[in-house]
Amino acid sequence: MRAQRTNILVNLFFVFILTYLVYHSFIGNFNIQNYLIYKFEQKYFEEVNSKLEHNIEFLNKDIYALMYIEQHPDMRDEISKRKNPLPQNGEVLIKID
Repeated sequence: MRAQRTNILVNLFFVFILTYLVYHSFIGNFNIQNYLIYKFEQKYFEEVNSKLEHNIEFLNKDIYALMYIEQHPDMRDEISKRKNPLPQNGEVLIKID
């Protein structure tokens, strides 16, 4: 009798899980598959974002290192534009859509 009751409860549990998965597969917006994909995308985004910030940091260091070289006035101009992004006197801006 006791084994039969346990068997019924186990079967009801699996039926509940099966109906839950079927319901969320067709009607639900956030099922297990979407959760795993979201988790992977978030991990991938954080990894790529940290690499990008790291590369930008090294690029800025390279540009600032070249600032003191007299042979590269364009680098000095680039650094001055980064520090003061507003247009200077006599500078013309062209907006391209």
